[in-house]
Amino acid sequence: MWRYDFERTAESPQQLPDHLDLLWHRDLPPPQPAFNDIRLQFDRGYEPVVMGSRLFLASNSEDKVSAFDTNSGELLWQFFCNGPVRLAPAAWNSRVFFGSDDGNFYCVGADTGKLAWKFKAVPSERKLIGNKRLISVWPIRGGPVLKDGRIYFAAGVWPFEGVFLYCLDATTGEQIWVNDSAGHLYGQQPHNAVALGGIAPQGYLLINEGDLVVPCSNAYPGHFDLETGKLKEFKLPLAGRYPGGWYVSLQGKSEQKKTKRKSLLADIGVNVVRHEDRMRSEGNPEIRTTIRAGDRKFRFGEGFPGVEGEIYSMIAADNKLFISTVAGGIYVFGKAGEGAARHWPGAEPEPPGSSTLSAELLSTVSHYGYAVFLGAPELSTLHHLVTETDLHLIVVESEEARVEALRSQLLNLGIPRSRVAVSLEEPETFKMPPYFANLIFISDQTAVDSRERVFESVRPYGGKLISQTPSGLRTRVRTGSLPGSTNYQGDFTQSPDALVKAPLGVLWFDDTLGHFKRSPQPKIVDGIMVSTSKDWLDSSTRERTIDYRLLPPSFSDVYTGRILTEFETLTLK
Repeated sequence: MWRYDFERTAESPQQLPDHLDLLWHRDLPPPQPAFNDIRLQFDRGYEPVVMGSRLFLASNSEDKVSAFDTNSGELLWQFFCNGPVRLAPAAWNSRVFFGSDDGNFYCVGADTGKLAWKFKAVPSERKLIGNKRLISVWPIRGGPVLKDGRIYFAAGVWPFEGVFLYCLDATTGEQIWVNDSAGHLYGQQPHNAVALGGIAPQGYLLINEGDLVVPCSNAYPGHFDLETGKLKEFKLPLAGRYPGGWYVSLQGKSEQKKTKRKSLLADIGVNVVRHEDRMRSEGNPEIRTTIRAGDRKFRFGEGFPGVEGEIYSMIAADNKLFISTVAGGIYVFGKAGEGAARHWPGAEPEPPGSSTLSAELLSTVSHYGYAVFLGAPELSTLHHLVTETDLHLIVVESEEARVEALRSQLLNLGIPRSRVAVSLEEPETFKMPPYFANLIFISDQTAVDSRERVFESVRPYGGKLISQTPSGLRTRVRTGSLPGSTNYQGDFTQSPDALVKAPLGVLWFDDTLGHFKRSPQPKIVDGIMVSTSKDWLDSSTRERTIDYRLLPPSFSDVYTGRILTEFETLTLK
Protein backbone atom coordinates (compact mmCIF):
# COMPACT_ATOMS: atom_id res chain seq x y z
CA MET A 1 0.00 0.00 0.00
CA TRP A 2 0.89 3.66 -0.18
CA ARG A 3 3.60 4.38 2.43
CA TYR A 4 3.95 0.65 3.16
CA ASP A 5 1.10 -0.08 5.61
CA PHE A 6 -2.44 0.87 6.65
CA GLU A 7 -1.00 3.34 9.19
CA ARG A 8 0.95 5.08 6.39
CA THR A 9 4.14 5.02 8.46
CA ALA A 10 6.54 4.58 5.50
CA GLU A 11 8.66 2.33 7.72
CA SER A 12 9.54 -0.89 5.93
CA PRO A 13 11.63 -3.70 7.43
CA GLN A 14 13.21 -4.12 3.97
CA GLN A 15 17.01 -4.22 4.28
CA LEU A 16 18.49 -2.82 1.09
CA PRO A 17 21.95 -3.65 -0.27
CA ASP A 18 24.69 -1.32 0.94
CA HIS A 19 25.44 -0.29 -2.63
CA LEU A 20 22.56 0.38 -5.00
CA ASP A 21 23.00 0.46 -8.77
CA LEU A 22 20.47 1.71 -11.31
CA LEU A 23 18.62 -1.30 -12.74
CA TRP A 24 16.23 0.52 -15.03
CA HIS A 25 14.62 3.87 -15.71
CA ARG A 26 11.40 4.88 -17.44
CA ASP A 27 10.19 8.26 -18.70
CA LEU A 28 6.46 8.35 -18.08
CA PRO A 29 4.11 11.17 -19.09
CA PRO A 30 4.25 14.07 -16.63
CA PRO A 31 1.51 13.84 -14.00
CA GLN A 32 -1.40 16.28 -14.26
CA PRO A 33 -2.51 16.99 -10.68
CA ALA A 34 -6.10 18.02 -10.09
CA PHE A 35 -5.38 21.15 -8.06
CA ASN A 36 -2.82 23.94 -7.81
CA ASP A 37 -3.30 24.32 -4.05
CA ILE A 38 -0.55 22.31 -2.35
CA ARG A 39 -3.00 21.27 0.37
CA LEU A 40 -4.94 19.40 -2.32
CA GLN A 41 -2.07 18.04 -4.43
CA PHE A 42 -2.54 14.40 -3.47
CA ASP A 43 -1.69 13.39 -7.05
CA ARG A 44 1.28 15.60 -7.91
CA GLY A 45 3.45 12.60 -8.82
CA TYR A 46 3.52 8.84 -9.30
CA GLU A 47 3.26 6.83 -6.08
CA PRO A 48 4.92 3.40 -6.53
CA VAL A 49 3.27 0.34 -4.96
CA VAL A 50 5.05 -3.03 -5.10
CA MET A 51 3.84 -6.57 -4.47
CA GLY A 52 6.23 -9.43 -5.21
CA SER A 53 8.04 -8.63 -8.45
CA ARG A 54 5.31 -6.28 -9.72
CA LEU A 55 5.37 -2.48 -9.62
CA PHE A 56 1.96 -0.80 -9.87
CA LEU A 57 1.48 2.83 -10.86
CA ALA A 58 -1.70 4.90 -11.13
CA SER A 59 -1.83 7.62 -13.79
CA ASN A 60 -3.91 10.80 -13.64
CA SER A 61 -2.79 11.81 -17.13
CA GLU A 62 -3.61 8.51 -18.87
CA ASP A 63 -6.59 7.29 -16.81
CA LYS A 64 -5.07 3.91 -15.99
CA VAL A 65 -3.15 1.64 -13.66
CA SER A 66 -0.09 -0.11 -15.06
CA ALA A 67 2.05 -3.04 -13.90
CA PHE A 68 5.78 -3.36 -14.56
CA ASP A 69 8.34 -6.08 -13.91
CA THR A 70 10.48 -4.82 -11.03
CA ASN A 71 13.62 -6.46 -12.41
CA SER A 72 13.51 -5.26 -16.01
CA GLY A 73 10.97 -2.41 -16.15
CA GLU A 74 8.97 -4.24 -18.81
CA LEU A 75 5.33 -3.18 -19.07
CA LEU A 76 3.21 -6.21 -18.15
CA TRP A 77 -0.33 -4.85 -18.40
CA GLN A 78 -2.42 -1.71 -18.18
CA PHE A 79 -6.03 -1.25 -17.12
CA PHE A 80 -7.93 1.82 -18.33
CA CYS A 81 -10.80 3.65 -16.64
CA ASN A 82 -13.27 6.27 -17.85
CA GLY A 83 -11.56 8.96 -15.78
CA PRO A 84 -8.28 9.79 -14.04
CA VAL A 85 -6.88 7.43 -11.40
CA ARG A 86 -5.49 9.98 -8.97
CA LEU A 87 -4.46 7.89 -5.96
CA ALA A 88 -2.13 4.92 -5.59
CA PRO A 89 -3.69 1.46 -5.61
CA ALA A 90 -3.64 -1.05 -2.78
CA ALA A 91 -2.22 -4.52 -3.49
CA TRP A 92 -3.14 -7.69 -1.59
CA ASN A 93 -3.57 -11.41 -2.16
CA SER A 94 -2.62 -11.28 -5.86
CA ARG A 95 -5.07 -8.45 -6.52
CA VAL A 96 -4.86 -4.70 -7.07
CA PHE A 97 -7.53 -2.23 -5.87
CA PHE A 98 -8.13 1.35 -7.01
CA GLY A 99 -10.78 4.00 -7.59
CA SER A 100 -11.23 6.49 -10.40
CA ASP A 101 -12.77 9.88 -11.01
CA ASP A 102 -15.34 7.94 -13.06
CA GLY A 103 -17.03 6.94 -9.79
CA ASN A 104 -16.15 3.24 -9.92
CA PHE A 105 -13.90 1.15 -7.69
CA TYR A 106 -11.95 -1.65 -9.39
CA CYS A 107 -10.28 -4.91 -8.42
CA VAL A 108 -7.98 -6.54 -10.99
CA GLY A 109 -5.63 -9.49 -11.00
CA ALA A 110 -2.05 -8.53 -10.13
CA ASP A 111 -0.58 -10.93 -12.69
CA THR A 112 -2.91 -10.25 -15.62
CA GLY A 113 -4.69 -6.95 -15.05
CA LYS A 114 -8.00 -8.69 -15.77
CA LEU A 115 -11.06 -7.34 -13.97
CA ALA A 116 -12.03 -9.44 -10.93
CA TRP A 117 -14.87 -7.19 -9.77
CA LYS A 118 -16.11 -3.63 -10.15
CA PHE A 119 -18.13 -1.63 -7.63
CA LYS A 120 -20.28 1.34 -8.63
CA ALA A 121 -19.76 3.80 -5.77
CA VAL A 122 -22.10 6.56 -6.98
CA PRO A 123 -25.89 7.02 -7.03
CA SER A 124 -26.17 7.96 -10.72
CA GLU A 125 -24.24 8.52 -13.95
CA ARG A 126 -24.39 12.31 -13.56
CA LYS A 127 -21.22 14.09 -14.63
CA LEU A 128 -19.56 17.49 -14.36
CA ILE A 129 -16.37 19.24 -15.39
CA GLY A 130 -13.97 18.63 -12.52
CA ASN A 131 -10.42 19.99 -12.73
CA LYS A 132 -10.82 20.42 -16.50
CA ARG A 133 -11.96 16.79 -17.03
CA LEU A 134 -15.41 15.29 -17.60
CA ILE A 135 -15.86 13.10 -14.52
CA SER A 136 -18.46 11.76 -12.13
CA VAL A 137 -20.08 14.20 -9.71
CA TRP A 138 -18.73 11.77 -7.07
CA PRO A 139 -15.06 11.04 -7.97
CA ILE A 140 -13.22 8.53 -5.81
CA ARG A 141 -10.56 10.64 -4.12
CA GLY A 142 -10.49 8.99 -0.72
CA GLY A 143 -7.52 6.68 -1.40
CA PRO A 144 -7.95 2.97 -0.60
CA VAL A 145 -6.64 1.35 2.56
CA LEU A 146 -6.86 -2.37 3.33
CA LYS A 147 -6.86 -4.40 6.54
CA ASP A 148 -8.02 -7.93 7.43
CA GLY A 149 -9.49 -8.59 4.00
CA ARG A 150 -11.53 -5.39 3.95
CA ILE A 151 -10.95 -2.44 1.62
CA TYR A 152 -11.99 1.11 2.57
CA PHE A 153 -12.33 4.17 0.29
CA ALA A 154 -14.47 7.30 -0.23
CA ALA A 155 -16.39 8.84 -3.15
CA GLY A 156 -17.62 12.41 -3.53
CA VAL A 157 -15.93 15.72 -2.72
CA TRP A 158 -18.88 18.12 -2.39
CA PRO A 159 -20.71 17.51 0.89
CA PHE A 160 -24.09 18.85 -0.25
CA GLU A 161 -23.99 16.61 -3.34
CA GLY A 162 -23.43 13.56 -1.14
CA VAL A 163 -20.33 11.83 0.17
CA PHE A 164 -19.98 8.05 0.44
CA LEU A 165 -17.53 6.20 2.67
CA TYR A 166 -17.35 2.46 1.89
CA CYS A 167 -16.11 -0.77 3.40
CA LEU A 168 -16.07 -3.73 0.99
CA ASP A 169 -15.06 -7.36 1.17
CA ALA A 170 -11.77 -7.30 -0.74
CA THR A 171 -12.27 -10.80 -2.09
CA THR A 172 -15.80 -10.50 -3.44
CA GLY A 173 -16.42 -6.76 -3.71
CA GLU A 174 -19.57 -7.09 -1.59
CA GLN A 175 -20.52 -4.05 0.49
CA ILE A 176 -20.06 -4.48 4.25
CA TRP A 177 -21.12 -0.96 5.21
CA VAL A 178 -21.54 2.54 3.79
CA ASN A 179 -21.73 5.92 5.48
CA ASP A 180 -23.69 8.31 3.27
CA SER A 181 -24.61 10.90 5.89
CA ALA A 182 -21.31 12.63 6.68
CA GLY A 183 -21.88 15.32 4.04
CA HIS A 184 -24.73 16.89 5.99
CA LEU A 185 -23.38 18.17 9.31
CA TYR A 186 -24.88 21.31 10.83
CA GLY A 187 -22.57 23.57 12.78
CA GLN A 188 -20.40 26.65 13.15
CA GLN A 189 -18.62 28.01 10.07
CA PRO A 190 -16.16 30.92 9.62
CA HIS A 191 -17.36 34.51 10.15
CA ASN A 192 -19.93 33.46 12.77
CA ALA A 193 -22.07 31.60 10.25
CA VAL A 194 -24.00 28.45 11.10
CA ALA A 195 -24.73 26.16 8.17
CA LEU A 196 -24.66 22.67 6.75
CA GLY A 197 -21.23 21.29 5.91
CA GLY A 198 -19.48 17.96 5.96
CA ILE A 199 -16.47 15.90 5.04
CA ALA A 200 -14.86 16.27 1.62
CA PRO A 201 -12.61 13.19 1.26
CA GLN A 202 -9.46 13.90 -0.73
CA GLY A 203 -6.27 12.12 0.29
CA TYR A 204 -5.24 8.67 1.54
CA LEU A 205 -7.36 6.98 4.20
CA LEU A 206 -5.53 5.31 7.09
CA ILE A 207 -6.41 3.03 10.00
CA ASN A 208 -5.55 3.94 13.59
CA GLU A 209 -6.57 0.97 15.75
CA GLY A 210 -10.41 1.15 15.75
CA ASP A 211 -10.58 4.40 13.76
CA LEU A 212 -10.77 4.93 10.03
CA VAL A 213 -9.12 8.32 9.47
CA VAL A 214 -10.29 10.22 6.39
CA PRO A 215 -8.31 13.25 5.12
CA CYS A 216 -10.83 15.93 4.14
CA SER A 217 -9.27 18.17 1.49
CA ASN A 218 -8.00 21.30 3.28
CA ALA A 219 -9.98 20.63 6.48
CA TYR A 220 -8.94 18.41 9.37
CA PRO A 221 -9.41 14.63 8.97
CA GLY A 222 -12.61 12.90 10.04
CA HIS A 223 -12.60 9.85 12.31
CA PHE A 224 -15.01 6.95 11.71
CA ASP A 225 -15.64 3.67 13.47
CA LEU A 226 -13.79 0.99 11.55
CA GLU A 227 -16.43 -1.70 12.17
CA THR A 228 -19.60 0.30 11.49
CA GLY A 229 -18.61 3.42 9.55
CA LYS A 230 -20.27 5.67 12.12
CA LEU A 231 -18.79 9.18 12.40
CA LYS A 232 -16.86 9.61 15.64
CA GLU A 233 -15.20 13.00 15.22
CA PHE A 234 -14.98 15.80 12.67
CA LYS A 235 -14.46 19.53 13.11
CA LEU A 236 -16.08 21.93 10.68
CA PRO A 237 -13.64 24.66 9.49
CA LEU A 238 -13.90 27.33 12.18
CA ALA A 239 -12.47 30.82 11.69
CA GLY A 240 -8.78 31.21 12.52
CA ARG A 241 -8.03 27.49 12.46
CA TYR A 242 -4.75 26.13 11.20
CA PRO A 243 -4.90 24.73 7.67
CA GLY A 244 -5.64 21.07 7.01
CA GLY A 245 -4.48 19.14 3.97
CA TRP A 246 -4.61 15.91 1.99
CA TYR A 247 -1.73 14.28 3.88
CA VAL A 248 -1.87 12.52 7.23
CA SER A 249 0.07 9.57 8.62
CA LEU A 250 0.79 7.80 11.88
CA GLN A 251 4.07 7.62 13.71
CA GLY A 252 6.16 4.58 12.94
CA LYS A 253 7.82 2.45 15.58
CA SER A 254 10.98 4.55 15.53
CA GLU A 255 9.04 7.73 16.35
CA GLN A 256 6.84 6.05 18.95
CA LYS A 257 9.92 5.27 21.01
CA LYS A 258 10.46 9.01 21.35
CA THR A 259 6.89 10.00 22.24
CA LYS A 260 5.66 6.72 23.84
CA ARG A 261 2.33 7.07 22.06
CA LYS A 262 0.90 6.88 18.55
CA SER A 263 -0.36 10.14 17.05
CA LEU A 264 -1.37 11.61 13.72
CA LEU A 265 1.30 13.51 11.82
CA ALA A 266 0.86 16.45 9.47
CA ASP A 267 3.50 17.80 7.11
CA ILE A 268 4.31 21.50 7.27
CA GLY A 269 5.07 21.38 3.56
CA VAL A 270 1.44 20.37 2.86
CA ASN A 271 -0.54 22.05 5.63
CA VAL A 272 0.39 25.58 4.67
CA VAL A 273 -1.62 28.52 3.33
CA ARG A 274 -1.16 32.23 2.82
CA HIS A 275 -3.88 34.26 4.53
CA GLU A 276 -3.63 37.71 2.95
CA ASP A 277 -0.01 38.67 3.77
CA ARG A 278 0.58 36.02 6.45
CA MET A 279 1.63 32.39 6.17
CA ARG A 280 -0.19 29.87 8.35
CA SER A 281 1.06 26.32 8.71
CA GLU A 282 0.87 23.24 10.87
CA GLY A 283 2.86 20.03 11.19
CA ASN A 284 6.46 18.92 11.12
CA PRO A 285 8.99 19.21 8.29
CA GLU A 286 9.81 16.33 5.91
CA ILE A 287 7.14 13.94 7.22
CA ARG A 288 5.80 13.09 3.76
CA THR A 289 9.24 13.23 2.17
CA THR A 290 11.07 10.76 4.44
CA ILE A 291 10.95 6.94 4.47
CA ARG A 292 12.74 4.23 6.43
CA ALA A 293 14.01 0.96 5.00
CA GLY A 294 15.39 -1.29 7.70
CA ASP A 295 17.90 0.81 9.61
CA ARG A 296 18.32 3.35 6.79
CA LYS A 297 16.51 6.64 6.29
CA PHE A 298 15.96 8.29 2.90
CA ARG A 299 15.02 11.96 2.55
CA PHE A 300 13.60 13.02 -0.82
CA GLY A 301 15.03 16.51 -0.55
CA GLU A 302 18.58 15.16 -0.48
CA GLY A 303 18.22 13.65 -3.94
CA PHE A 304 19.78 10.36 -4.97
CA PRO A 305 22.79 9.63 -7.20
CA GLY A 306 21.67 8.94 -10.77
CA VAL A 307 18.23 10.54 -10.40
CA GLU A 308 17.53 13.67 -12.43
CA GLY A 309 15.08 16.24 -11.17
CA GLU A 310 13.03 16.68 -8.01
CA ILE A 311 12.15 13.46 -6.22
CA TYR A 312 8.45 13.06 -5.51
CA SER A 313 8.28 9.62 -3.88
CA MET A 314 10.40 6.66 -2.73
CA ILE A 315 9.63 3.15 -1.52
CA ALA A 316 11.77 0.15 -0.57
CA ALA A 317 10.49 -3.27 -1.69
CA ASP A 318 11.61 -6.43 -3.47
CA ASN A 319 15.18 -5.73 -2.29
CA LYS A 320 15.13 -2.55 -4.41
CA LEU A 321 14.65 1.20 -4.07
CA PHE A 322 11.94 2.72 -6.27
CA ILE A 323 12.00 6.47 -6.95
CA SER A 324 9.58 8.71 -8.86
CA THR A 325 10.22 12.32 -9.85
CA VAL A 326 7.87 15.25 -10.22
CA ALA A 327 8.53 15.24 -13.97
CA GLY A 328 7.39 11.61 -14.35
CA GLY A 329 10.65 9.69 -14.18
CA ILE A 330 10.72 6.23 -12.58
CA TYR A 331 14.09 4.96 -11.32
CA VAL A 332 14.72 1.54 -9.80
CA PHE A 333 17.94 0.72 -7.93
CA GLY A 334 19.12 -2.67 -6.71
CA LYS A 335 22.07 -4.91 -6.01
CA ALA A 336 25.09 -4.31 -8.21
CA GLY A 337 25.21 -6.57 -11.24
CA GLU A 338 21.49 -7.43 -11.26
CA GLY A 339 20.62 -5.11 -14.12
CA ALA A 340 22.01 -3.34 -17.16
CA ALA A 341 20.63 0.12 -16.35
CA ARG A 342 18.03 -0.20 -19.08
CA HIS A 343 16.28 3.00 -20.17
CA TRP A 344 12.69 2.86 -21.41
CA PRO A 345 12.03 6.16 -23.25
CA GLY A 346 8.64 7.85 -23.45
CA ALA A 347 6.40 8.05 -26.50
CA GLU A 348 7.77 9.78 -29.59
CA PRO A 349 5.10 12.04 -31.14
CA GLU A 350 4.44 11.47 -34.83
CA PRO A 351 3.48 14.05 -37.47
CA PRO A 352 -0.28 14.63 -37.36
CA GLY A 353 -2.56 12.96 -39.84
CA SER A 354 -5.74 14.47 -41.18
CA SER A 355 -9.12 13.42 -42.51
CA THR A 356 -11.92 14.88 -44.55
CA LEU A 357 -13.99 15.24 -41.37
CA SER A 358 -11.28 17.05 -39.41
CA ALA A 359 -10.68 19.45 -42.29
CA GLU A 360 -14.39 20.30 -42.43
CA LEU A 361 -14.66 20.72 -38.66
CA LEU A 362 -11.62 22.99 -38.49
CA SER A 363 -13.34 25.42 -40.83
CA THR A 364 -16.66 25.52 -38.99
CA VAL A 365 -16.25 25.05 -35.21
CA SER A 366 -14.57 26.84 -32.32
CA HIS A 367 -10.93 25.93 -31.73
CA TYR A 368 -11.36 26.26 -27.96
CA GLY A 369 -13.38 24.56 -25.26
CA TYR A 370 -14.81 21.04 -25.23
CA ALA A 371 -15.80 18.78 -28.12
CA VAL A 372 -17.63 15.45 -27.76
CA PHE A 373 -17.78 12.63 -30.29
CA LEU A 374 -20.65 10.24 -29.54
CA GLY A 375 -19.10 7.39 -31.48
CA ALA A 376 -15.38 7.12 -32.17
CA PRO A 377 -14.04 8.86 -35.30
CA GLU A 378 -10.83 7.94 -37.07
CA LEU A 379 -7.59 8.42 -35.16
CA SER A 380 -6.39 10.84 -37.85
CA THR A 381 -9.40 13.09 -37.15
CA LEU A 382 -8.57 13.30 -33.46
CA HIS A 383 -4.85 13.75 -34.06
CA HIS A 384 -5.47 16.57 -36.52
CA LEU A 385 -7.87 18.40 -34.18
CA VAL A 386 -5.48 18.07 -31.22
CA THR A 387 -2.64 19.51 -33.28
CA GLU A 388 -4.54 22.40 -34.85
CA THR A 389 -6.82 23.46 -31.96
CA ASP A 390 -6.92 23.87 -28.20
CA LEU A 391 -10.06 21.74 -27.91
CA HIS A 392 -10.44 19.16 -25.16
CA LEU A 393 -11.82 16.13 -27.03
CA ILE A 394 -14.08 13.52 -25.43
CA VAL A 395 -14.79 10.30 -27.31
CA VAL A 396 -17.60 7.96 -26.26
CA GLU A 397 -17.63 4.48 -27.83
CA SER A 398 -19.38 1.24 -26.87
CA GLU A 399 -17.22 -1.19 -28.86
CA GLU A 400 -14.55 -2.39 -26.43
CA ALA A 401 -12.01 -3.41 -29.08
CA ARG A 402 -12.29 0.00 -30.74
CA VAL A 403 -11.80 1.77 -27.41
CA GLU A 404 -8.76 -0.33 -26.47
CA ALA A 405 -7.16 0.28 -29.85
CA LEU A 406 -7.81 4.03 -29.73
CA ARG A 407 -6.43 4.36 -26.20
CA SER A 408 -3.26 2.49 -27.15
CA GLN A 409 -2.80 4.57 -30.30
CA LEU A 410 -3.16 7.82 -28.38
CA LEU A 411 -0.60 6.60 -25.84
CA ASN A 412 1.85 5.85 -28.62
CA LEU A 413 1.36 9.37 -29.95
CA GLY A 414 2.02 10.86 -26.53
CA ILE A 415 -1.42 12.53 -26.38
CA PRO A 416 -2.69 12.77 -22.77
CA ARG A 417 -6.29 12.10 -21.78
CA SER A 418 -6.68 15.79 -20.89
CA ARG A 419 -6.64 16.41 -24.64
CA VAL A 420 -8.42 13.26 -25.84
CA ALA A 421 -10.40 11.25 -23.27
CA VAL A 422 -11.89 7.96 -24.41
CA SER A 423 -14.83 6.47 -22.49
CA LEU A 424 -16.12 2.93 -22.88
CA GLU A 425 -19.82 3.74 -22.62
CA GLU A 426 -22.96 3.68 -24.74
CA PRO A 427 -23.15 6.89 -26.85
CA GLU A 428 -26.96 6.81 -27.02
CA THR A 429 -27.35 6.98 -23.23
CA PHE A 430 -24.17 8.83 -22.23
CA LYS A 431 -24.99 11.51 -19.63
CA MET A 432 -23.33 14.91 -19.85
CA PRO A 433 -23.65 18.15 -17.89
CA PRO A 434 -25.66 20.93 -19.50
CA TYR A 435 -24.21 23.82 -21.52
CA PHE A 436 -20.57 22.73 -21.56
CA ALA A 437 -19.71 21.55 -25.11
CA ASN A 438 -18.66 23.86 -27.93
CA LEU A 439 -19.17 20.93 -30.29
CA ILE A 440 -21.02 17.62 -30.07
CA PHE A 441 -20.72 15.27 -33.04
CA ILE A 442 -23.39 12.56 -33.36
CA SER A 443 -24.47 9.85 -35.74
CA ASP A 444 -27.06 10.84 -38.34
CA GLN A 445 -29.06 7.82 -37.12
CA THR A 446 -29.48 9.27 -33.61
CA ALA A 447 -33.14 9.32 -32.57
CA VAL A 448 -34.93 12.68 -32.34
CA ASP A 449 -35.52 12.47 -28.57
CA SER A 450 -31.85 11.62 -28.02
CA ARG A 451 -30.84 14.61 -30.15
CA GLU A 452 -32.88 16.92 -27.94
CA ARG A 453 -31.32 15.48 -24.79
CA VAL A 454 -27.83 15.86 -26.24
CA PHE A 455 -28.55 19.40 -27.39
CA GLU A 456 -29.00 20.43 -23.74
CA SER A 457 -25.24 19.88 -23.32
CA VAL A 458 -24.34 22.24 -26.18
CA ARG A 459 -22.92 25.57 -25.03
CA PRO A 460 -25.04 28.70 -25.55
CA TYR A 461 -23.63 31.56 -27.63
CA GLY A 462 -22.65 29.48 -30.64
CA GLY A 463 -22.16 25.86 -29.58
CA LYS A 464 -22.90 23.35 -32.33
CA LEU A 465 -24.51 19.92 -32.65
CA ILE A 466 -23.19 18.33 -35.84
CA SER A 467 -24.00 15.08 -37.61
CA GLN A 468 -22.55 13.50 -40.74
CA THR A 469 -25.02 12.90 -43.57
CA PRO A 470 -24.46 11.50 -47.08
CA SER A 471 -24.66 15.05 -48.40
CA GLY A 472 -22.29 16.55 -45.82
CA LEU A 473 -22.36 17.95 -42.31
CA ARG A 474 -25.70 18.91 -40.74
CA THR A 475 -25.30 21.64 -38.11
CA ARG A 476 -27.62 22.94 -35.41
CA VAL A 477 -26.38 26.04 -33.60
CA ARG A 478 -27.36 27.10 -30.07
CA THR A 479 -27.46 30.82 -30.63
CA GLY A 480 -27.71 33.52 -27.99
CA SER A 481 -28.37 33.12 -24.31
CA LEU A 482 -30.41 30.57 -22.40
CA PRO A 483 -34.08 31.62 -22.23
CA GLY A 484 -34.65 33.49 -19.00
CA SER A 485 -30.99 34.18 -18.29
CA THR A 486 -29.39 37.62 -18.20
CA ASN A 487 -26.04 39.30 -17.99
CA TYR A 488 -24.89 40.73 -14.67
CA GLN A 489 -22.84 43.88 -14.16
CA GLY A 490 -21.82 43.27 -10.55
CA ASP A 491 -21.85 45.96 -7.85
CA PHE A 492 -24.15 43.83 -5.70
CA THR A 493 -27.20 44.82 -7.71
CA GLN A 494 -30.23 42.57 -7.95
CA SER A 495 -30.15 40.15 -10.89
CA PRO A 496 -33.32 39.79 -13.00
CA ASP A 497 -32.25 36.27 -14.06
CA ALA A 498 -35.33 34.03 -14.08
CA LEU A 499 -33.60 30.76 -14.97
CA VAL A 500 -31.55 30.05 -11.84
CA LYS A 501 -33.68 28.36 -9.17
CA ALA A 502 -33.44 25.49 -6.72
CA PRO A 503 -32.50 22.71 -6.67
CA LEU A 504 -28.95 23.51 -7.76
CA GLY A 505 -25.94 21.23 -8.27
CA VAL A 506 -22.27 21.59 -9.13
CA LEU A 507 -21.71 22.25 -12.84
CA TRP A 508 -17.91 22.52 -12.69
CA PHE A 509 -15.07 23.06 -10.21
CA ASP A 510 -11.39 23.96 -10.40
CA ASP A 511 -8.87 26.18 -8.60
CA THR A 512 -7.01 27.62 -11.57
CA LEU A 513 -8.89 30.86 -11.02
CA GLY A 514 -9.59 31.94 -7.45
CA HIS A 515 -10.44 35.17 -5.68
CA PHE A 516 -10.05 35.81 -2.01
CA LYS A 517 -12.54 37.81 0.07
CA ARG A 518 -13.44 41.43 -0.65
CA SER A 519 -12.59 41.27 -4.33
CA PRO A 520 -15.05 43.10 -6.60
CA GLN A 521 -18.03 41.08 -7.74
CA PRO A 522 -17.48 39.45 -11.13
CA LYS A 523 -19.38 40.56 -14.21
CA ILE A 524 -21.16 38.00 -16.38
CA VAL A 525 -21.37 38.99 -20.05
CA ASP A 526 -22.68 36.61 -22.74
CA GLY A 527 -21.39 33.48 -21.02
CA ILE A 528 -18.06 34.99 -19.98
CA MET A 529 -17.13 35.84 -16.39
CA VAL A 530 -14.93 38.91 -15.98
CA SER A 531 -13.32 38.80 -12.55
CA THR A 532 -10.77 41.00 -10.84
CA SER A 533 -8.70 40.01 -7.82
CA LYS A 534 -6.82 42.18 -5.35
CA ASP A 535 -3.06 42.16 -4.84
CA TRP A 536 -2.85 40.85 -1.27
CA LEU A 537 0.96 40.91 -1.36
CA ASP A 538 1.30 44.62 -2.17
CA SER A 539 3.58 45.95 0.61
CA SER A 540 2.20 49.49 0.29
CA THR A 541 -1.13 48.36 1.77
CA ARG A 542 0.25 46.87 4.97
CA GLU A 543 -0.84 49.84 7.07
CA ARG A 544 -4.35 49.49 5.59
CA THR A 545 -4.58 53.23 4.93
CA ILE A 546 -5.26 52.55 1.24
CA ASP A 547 -7.21 49.82 -0.48
CA TYR A 548 -5.54 46.82 -2.10
CA ARG A 549 -4.51 47.33 -5.72
CA LEU A 550 -6.63 45.55 -8.32
CA LEU A 551 -4.91 43.05 -10.62
CA PRO A 552 -5.72 42.78 -14.34
CA PRO A 553 -9.08 41.08 -15.01
CA SER A 554 -9.41 37.40 -15.85
CA PHE A 555 -11.86 36.04 -18.42
CA SER A 556 -13.40 32.59 -18.04
CA ASP A 557 -16.24 30.47 -19.43
CA VAL A 558 -19.10 30.44 -16.91
CA TYR A 559 -20.26 27.01 -18.11
CA THR A 560 -16.95 25.13 -17.66
CA GLY A 561 -14.58 27.36 -15.66
CA ARG A 562 -12.10 27.34 -18.55
CA ILE A 563 -9.74 30.31 -18.55
CA LEU A 564 -9.84 32.00 -21.92
CA THR A 565 -6.64 32.19 -23.94
CA GLU A 566 -4.97 35.52 -24.68
CA PHE A 567 -6.22 35.32 -28.27
CA GLU A 568 -9.82 34.80 -27.14
CA THR A 569 -9.52 37.67 -24.68
CA LEU A 570 -8.28 40.01 -27.40
CA THR A 571 -11.28 39.15 -29.60
CA LEU A 572 -13.61 40.02 -26.71
CA LYS A 573 -12.02 43.42 -26.27
